[in-house]
Amino acid sequence: MKQPELNRRTLMGTTAAMSAAAMVQSWMAPAQASTTPDRVLRMRTNRTIVSTDPGYMVGGMETVLQYACLAQLATLNEGPDWSWSPSEFVSHVEQVDAQTIVFELKTGIQWHDGTTHEVISELDAEDVKFSLERIKESEWKDKAAALDHVEVTGSHSGIIHLNQPFAPVWYTWLASGTGTILCRKAVEASGGKYDGMFNFYIGPFRIKEWSPKQFYELEANPFWTGTPAGINTVRFIIIEDEKTAEIAYEAGDVDFTHISTDTLARYQSDGAPDNTVLKVYPGLLWTWMGINTDHPKLQDIRIRKAIQRAIDVDTILEAAYAGVAPKSHGIVPPGVLGHRTTSNYSYAPDEARALIAEAGAEGLQLELKTINRTDRMAAATVIQANLADVGIELDVIPLDPGPFWNLGLESSGDDWKDLQLWIMRYGDAPDPSQMSQWYVEAQVGVWNWERWKDPEFDALFLEGLGETDEVRREEIYLRMQDIMEDTGAYVWITHEPVGIIHREELSPSIRPNGWQFYMQRFSWT
Repeated sequence: MKQPELNRRTLMGTTAAMSAAAMVQSWMAPAQASTTPDRVLRMRTNRTIVSTDPGYMVGGMETVLQYACLAQLATLNEGPDWSWSPSEFVSHVEQVDAQTIVFELKTGIQWHDGTTHEVISELDAEDVKFSLERIKESEWKDKAAALDHVEVTGSHSGIIHLNQPFAPVWYTWLASGTGTILCRKAVEASGGKYDGMFNFYIGPFRIKEWSPKQFYELEANPFWTGTPAGINTVRFIIIEDEKTAEIAYEAGDVDFTHISTDTLARYQSDGAPDNTVLKVYPGLLWTWMGINTDHPKLQDIRIRKAIQRAIDVDTILEAAYAGVAPKSHGIVPPGVLGHRTTSNYSYAPDEARALIAEAGAEGLQLELKTINRTDRMAAATVIQANLADVGIELDVIPLDPGPFWNLGLESSGDDWKDLQLWIMRYGDAPDPSQMSQWYVEAQVGVWNWERWKDPEFDALFLEGLGETDEVRREEIYLRMQDIMEDTGAYVWITHEPVGIIHREELSPSIRPNGWQFYMQRFSWT
């Protein structure tokens, strides 16, 4: 949309947020004073669920539901560092060498139907083989790039054979959402994959209710014989806008929510609301503005490089992130091997104008699409002004999360053909292979919305998976980010911190990235 509409939204943002907060109160459960397991925990979540299938999900809160209701071989430990332990579904799991993992499941753990609550089957080694091997053919196949096959050695035992060494296999796959073990019988009955919410369960929780655009609710699984959940009922309330979620929290309507970066800065300066714990995590996020290299208006690399040099990221960080988010220079966050501290381009509007003139692109008109949230719209405003300064007219188009996440997916229609510029944020596991996996050639039309291809990049990605020498691994991932940047398809913005607020009497279980939760470990104190 054009600048006048953008200004109008800015002026009306607070009113709209208050109105939205009033709307969601009609289906929020009332607050309770009890601190027993029966007190309902009300968690804010940022979008509706499209698919909880580990091979075809967006990723995020779907993983939280998988941890709570389905099975895994390993779980991530408490604390600030990344480490793992065997899950309650196994009697033994061990990596015996660089390419071999053995496991033995506990016997007698049953899958139940989500509607009838009747027994479907017992968890067995065939479920493990089916679940892990199907990821190799899914939209998340790069998570399982190191998998050769799963050998079933007994009804409840097996061997995971890797095709090469891969040190972070636990954090990036087996203990993550894509390492979730499914009920083979139920998934095969549904045609081999499924959309929406899974209709089977085995873990500490089960789905009690799901209203796709409003909320979903977990209840303790009465058939679970492992460590009981600390809270019996958890309601996830869908509030897309963080500002609206903050209003809902301060009104007492939710107990736990992520917060925007400008609110994080305000709470750090002035203090959080009463009865509130503020937590800040460095996160494993990277935010950038992407450019579709296939679009006719953007195929000339001189135009893409002009756009890179036209955008003042420092101003974006002040306007959209209140100065609390660091400037990024690539996809690998701070603290992870392969993090870059400089870029090969900088804000240089005169260079941008010269490149546009050289390409004969004066008067260029472009569209930028972004999720309609406060920080993204503030960033879009700066980008719009920066591009206008070098002679490019930019139309900013805000979208709800659902339509936005389909823009670059060829499987979701033809929107990808018209996609030009967009603001994107990804997050992943703490290894550079997981940041870089989305940009290989196989991801074009899936999550590589920039749509470029480079044989050297793909070869380095495979080399990095098997490389165990950290010096060489860092060289690989630094070079890969150079390749990405040289396409002109990226304007790096930030690795924003993750801010969370929750009630003082709540004891949560949050992973070091600030996004993964084990709901069964939450409790009221």
